Amino acid sequence: MFLVWAYFPDHWLHSIGIFYYPSRYWALAVPACTMVTVVMAVVFYIGLNFMATPPPTSFNTIFDEFTREPLSFGPSVGEDEQAIEPISDIGISQINELML
Repeated sequence: MFLVWAYFPDHWLHSIGIFYYPSRYWALAVPACTMVTVVMAVVFYIGLNFMATPPPTSFNTIFDEFTREPLSFGPSVGEDEQAIEPISDIGISQINELML
């Protein structure tokens, strides 16, 4: 119905019995306001994420309450078998060594 009202001329609308309709201004204003609202919502969402994220120089990006330090001892196994290392975080020095 919106597209019929927006694109067809007035005399065609009168011929099918539609005499009361809003101004043609709203055919442009409603989609434009909707698009601006969506764009502003995305910008606001991204801004909130930037505000909630700690800066790259913060230690909170490296350590948190779930950080697991690697264990210094290893379980003893036979000579042919290798033990699976326990789950732990990779240290920043190891990451830098691998990446750089």
